[in-house]
Amino acid sequence: MDAKDQEEKVSALPGEVEEFEGSREKAGRSLTTTAILGFIIVAIIYFYAQTMIGFLAVVIRGKAAAGTSNPRETVTQLLTARALFTKPIILYSVIFSQFIFLLLPTIWLVRRWHTKHVFTYVRFRKTPPFQIILALVGGILFYPVSAGIGNFLMDELHFPDFLAKIGSLVFTSNKPSQLLLVIAVVCVTPAICEETLFRGYVQRTLERSLGPKSIIVAGILFGLYHMRPLDLVSLSLFGMLIGYFVYRSKSLLPSMTAHFAYNLVAVLSLYKSTNGSSTTPLASLHIPLVIMLLSAAGTVVVVLLYRIVTKDKNRLRVATVEYSP
Repeated sequence: MDAKDQEEKVSALPGEVEEFEGSREKAGRSLTTTAILGFIIVAIIYFYAQTMIGFLAVVIRGKAAAGTSNPRETVTQLLTARALFTKPIILYSVIFSQFIFLLLPTIWLVRRWHTKHVFTYVRFRKTPPFQIILALVGGILFYPVSAGIGNFLMDELHFPDFLAKIGSLVFTSNKPSQLLLVIAVVCVTPAICEETLFRGYVQRTLERSLGPKSIIVAGILFGLYHMRPLDLVSLSLFGMLIGYFVYRSKSLLPSMTAHFAYNLVAVLSLYKSTNGSSTTPLASLHIPLVIMLLSAAGTVVVVLLYRIVTKDKNRLRVATVEYSP
């Protein structure tokens, strides 16, 4: 059995047969290049669509922006359409754009370049409940670590407060009805669409050529994708964390769960801090060092437990490789 066959066996569950009849598979193209190229294509499509949506939002709200007395607020609105996310129609458009311009192109790439068995390829399959619970806890525990890193960088770099508001406006909600809509946009939608792209496609494809190193590469691409310099480190680390869950479980569900939980903590923390009409930017919610350290320790425990509960499955997978004819 040659090296390529062994890679395919390692990436699939025992007894599972995958047929790679896609164009780039038949042409023998580099899997690493294919994964990165696919990410670039989908990202361009999505961000171009989001730019158009943001432009239309600015045009629609142009009269309101023109009357502002603070020039920096107008710049904020022009920098990102997130400054206008208080309008439900904009929130709905984000759901639409993620599913249409992020998820669908990812599915198309899988079918075109790799295989028609999309769900099998992205590993959308059942996994034991305890693994889901651990991923949920891991996503929650890592949030204070992520926020602490962002706060530290903001203080050290003297990041302007009015720019920090850009990243928090999408999380802002002042009443239960708004909260439910924000949860649908910020928590549910990315958990499905972004995880299908990054862990389902990018990491899955990289894993076939890079093995465990794919976790690092996909995590960094995940951080870069969000285009938030202060959050690059924390989001990359979070991407690696949930990528590890997928690598060990060979299922997309744990990363979806952790991604949902992580974003939910962010949304709920900001919702509690709004207190009616007042709004506190998410980036300014300083996390005490002791909480950050405890959360980091808890995350490490979750990772170790996850390794233990997935040990038998991975041993069986290796045995399948070693004893396959």
